[in-house]
Amino acid sequence: MILKKKKAVIAAILSAALTASAVMPTVSAGTRTKEEAYGDSTYAQRFLSLYDDVITNGEENGYLSSKNKASGGFGVPYHAVEELIIEAPDYGHETTSEAMSYIVWMAAMRDYISRKDGVTKEDGSAVDQTNDLAKAWKTMEIMIPAIGGYGTQSTSDGISIMDKTELSATYSEEWDTPETYPTAMHTGNNGINPIHSQYASIYRSDKGLYLMHWLADVDDWYGYGGGNGKFTFINTFQRGAQESCWETVPHPCVEDLQYGMKGTRGLKGIFNTDEKVSEQYAYTNAPDAEDRAIQAVYAANRWGVGDSSISALAGKMGDQLRNNMFDKYYKKIGCQDEWNTANSYEGAHYLMSWYTSWGGTTRSDQGAWAWQIGASHCHEFYQNPLAAYALLEDDDLRNGMKTGNQAIKDYTTSLQRQLEFYLWLQSANGPIAGGATSSWHGRYLKYEYLADVDKEYIEKYGTNIPTTFYNMAYQEHPVYADPGSNHWIGNQVWAIQRLAELRYVIKTGNTNSYVEAVKLQQVKNGTPTEMTIEEALDAILDRWVEWFVNEVELYDDGSYTIPATLDWYGQPKTWTGTYDPEANSDLTCEVTARGTSDLGCVSSLANTLIYYAKSNDVDSEAAYKDSDKVAEKALYLAHELLDREWNLGRDDIGLSIAETNGSMVRLFEQDVWVPTNYNGTMPNGDTIANGATFLSIRSQYLGDNKDGTNNSANVKYGTSTEIDGKYYTDNRGYVAKFKEAYDSVGGANASAADKEEAMKTVELNYHRFWHAGDILIALGTMADLYPDVVPDKSNDDELSVEKDVIEVEVGETDTIKPNKDGCTFESADPSIATVDENGVVTGVAKGETTITVTLGDETVEVKVIVTDGSTIPTESFNPDDLMYGDANVDGTVDSADIVVLNKYLLSEAQFPLKNAKAYEQAQTVYDDEIDTKDAVAIINYVLGLIDMDDLGPAR
Repeated sequence: MILKKKKAVIAAILSAALTASAVMPTVSAGTRTKEEAYGDSTYAQRFLSLYDDVITNGEENGYLSSKNKASGGFGVPYHAVEELIIEAPDYGHETTSEAMSYIVWMAAMRDYISRKDGVTKEDGSAVDQTNDLAKAWKTMEIMIPAIGGYGTQSTSDGISIMDKTELSATYSEEWDTPETYPTAMHTGNNGINPIHSQYASIYRSDKGLYLMHWLADVDDWYGYGGGNGKFTFINTFQRGAQESCWETVPHPCVEDLQYGMKGTRGLKGIFNTDEKVSEQYAYTNAPDAEDRAIQAVYAANRWGVGDSSISALAGKMGDQLRNNMFDKYYKKIGCQDEWNTANSYEGAHYLMSWYTSWGGTTRSDQGAWAWQIGASHCHEFYQNPLAAYALLEDDDLRNGMKTGNQAIKDYTTSLQRQLEFYLWLQSANGPIAGGATSSWHGRYLKYEYLADVDKEYIEKYGTNIPTTFYNMAYQEHPVYADPGSNHWIGNQVWAIQRLAELRYVIKTGNTNSYVEAVKLQQVKNGTPTEMTIEEALDAILDRWVEWFVNEVELYDDGSYTIPATLDWYGQPKTWTGTYDPEANSDLTCEVTARGTSDLGCVSSLANTLIYYAKSNDVDSEAAYKDSDKVAEKALYLAHELLDREWNLGRDDIGLSIAETNGSMVRLFEQDVWVPTNYNGTMPNGDTIANGATFLSIRSQYLGDNKDGTNNSANVKYGTSTEIDGKYYTDNRGYVAKFKEAYDSVGGANASAADKEEAMKTVELNYHRFWHAGDILIALGTMADLYPDVVPDKSNDDELSVEKDVIEVEVGETDTIKPNKDGCTFESADPSIATVDENGVVTGVAKGETTITVTLGDETVEVKVIVTDGSTIPTESFNPDDLMYGDANVDGTVDSADIVVLNKYLLSEAQFPLKNAKAYEQAQTVYDDEIDTKDAVAIINYVLGLIDMDDLGPAR
């Protein structure tokens, strides 16, 4: 139990540990001044009121574009209301296929909630019914190139890729760092998509694939659309696992040689070796988005608010999403040979991979060529067995897959394979490990950890051989490494939400012969036996939920924290096709940071817990009382999290909890690799050449005055917003604030630690569209499954105490405060601590004991920790013999030391350091005390922001 009095400081430190882009939460009450449009006394009213802010009034509140709207739909959703936000997008007013899938999900829930019996406004009046699903789907279609009229999948003569009966791609290696790019293609080493001919036959009248590209510049901030505010498809990531968003070069999806090296190499010349680049288009999907849209349509159909025409389109999307089930170059899975060629489905892994990409010429006089690749890398959180299940179980969705029996066969295999993937990757703790690849290091190398770049894993696992899953090699962090892709807790809650909802779907009778044909294998009581889908889901969910409910912290001030990042240890055992619940005893994870402000993750967790509780027949009353029973505790925590985030974060346009971000120093210092033989320009004239930086190719962020401000409201590139009489380059003035903070400590000449601290002085209130989506869906799910559960209600009749853990020094006192009068108090060990009739506790001797509070038949126990007031042992050391920062005395300074020291700061009595040497080495600031400054110093060292010489007496 974390002591409440230290909560805020420790939560902030924990949230910074082990991620260079860590965000520090700061907790305060919500700031809403407007009246709630529908009220907030029920979860349905809260859903409707928030939807009113985000969608109905989304343009006014900054969530949706007023310049670019779908015909018959909504304004295009931005990634965030705020313009300066650098995550996967590098600008907040870009949009993603993720955002588009969320608007479909949100709209489907709105249509449903507005029709539910008993749902009214605060004053009891009727709620206006909507048909927003169709509008949302129209909006989403803008992200499908050529469908929305903003892209192309054909030549100048209109020759579509669907006119091509065969699509192939020429092999090119992947490398780990941007500096190793561009890489040449290997002529003659071609992979052929074995299923494209199916689509060319069935969907030939279409203009192209019915899949979304993942990223777009909504209002043409970069200018690739001509600088007139036109919605424009762009791309960023191209160059290996170490290419963070900070190191990308944004470029248009339609290369017409108008920008970059104009007329010769365009922007594509940064990423390939062609001396003369052909005019062309190229798109990339992110299949978790398409799957989320399918999941939403399936829910709408179950809720009775579906649309058969949309279901047909969702089925078509699912049909073509089978492109994501294949290796990047369609090579045989597990071949470990770059020159291998596969026969038909030998290249199918049947999982949802990271992407499929496709493209071709825009000039018919250049040969009408086209290409496509799959992806070899598969991440756990891109899987969606619920969507696969939906495409098999729902008649309208299944009939929308016009390739018929082949699509059904593939999804039957895929559903089984995805569930097995989760069973294989589940850690002994419960969370799900990273994923797998069929192309080791992106080059089809032999499955061995490389002595140079994989040294960390060889040391961690004690072997240089990765374990395997259907001939794919385990990866702790698939696809990207800056930061590692499976640290973030969002991967957990997004993935498991789908499984929890699927468990509920099956429990409520949504099944048929297609899904019942899916059978898995397990070891049960030592004997191999058949495993149903329900049993597989229970195995995953029970372990995951039990771990998670014990990792959520609720505090007396109304705040909370959930795990924010995880570190991983060990590998899963090689998959044999049979689930063994004891197989992964060596695969574990550890919480390395906690947080409050990632509201999308908080809400997705609540959503998961609600479905889990309902699938386990938990009664509504469990929402108001903590319990030792996991399923009941799940509903209790879901209720608490939804209420607490609402009360802490509700503002005039949505929900947001303030955060700070020390990694924003990269805004001013991050280099961007450009080959030495390339010299071009961005649409606004910025030079793209060797030596470029993040801002040098995005100077519109700095503006006219190079400090985040402009001279007027009128700018050709970027934006200009008037705030208090000044014109800022982003709509919150964040760039100017960061620039001022950066300059205040001396800019580039300051120490890494000083720059990071300066960045943290800028408080950020983000309104991410996907956050709003997850909050809305969680509120709607509670309103749907537990309509009688109401917000901000607790079991006031139950005896409780203000603090269930008390820490005092010998001779000190503290008071137990029950919520009812007339209680009696009894100490289990008066030699450690005494208690009088008023609940006053006095520390007698160092140790721990329990005090029982009783009123009638009710009892509550309070843990009492007594310290002697001098926990730091004294001993003399030669500083030259010590490693300052090594708080766990294991010979290294790493994340484990952060965790050990944070636990000590939370409770010196519960978590003392190992020995006198540990106490000395923990004093990294060297000011004769151990406190949060020492923890921050270790974090800064682990993040590479300071050197070892900056720790201890050398400081």
